[in-house]
Amino acid sequence: MMVFREISAANDWAFGQGRGSYLTRERAVGANIKTRLLFFLNDCFFAMSTGIDWWNLLGTKNPAALNNILIQTRQVIASSEGVVRINSVTVDFDSKNRSVTINYNIDSTFSRGVTGNVTTP
Repeated sequence: MMVFREISAANDWAFGQGRGSYLTRERAVGANIKTRLLFFLNDCFFAMSTGIDWWNLLGTKNPAALNNILIQTRQVIASSEGVVRINSVTVDFDSKNRSVTINYNIDSTFSRGVTGNVTTP
């Protein structure tokens, strides 16, 4: 069984609710994906190789940045615990505000057609 700490509205781990601060099954898979997508590559002391190179990708004017974000996003999702298959991933890149919205649809070990989205702050 997969268990993951709940994510707060401020994109931080939730504390203080005992067992209520933990998620299981599809919700745990979704929280894990969200956390991993928001990681900056080489910036998390316990997972240095996890995450996306946001520093370089969001700050560039290079049109290839969107493709690189999509590639790295798919890699992060595919390597997340509980993900069996990626059905679709779309990335909406706002270069003016340097933000990204990622929408995904996956099959997990618990169910099929799990959808989710992540927006960079």
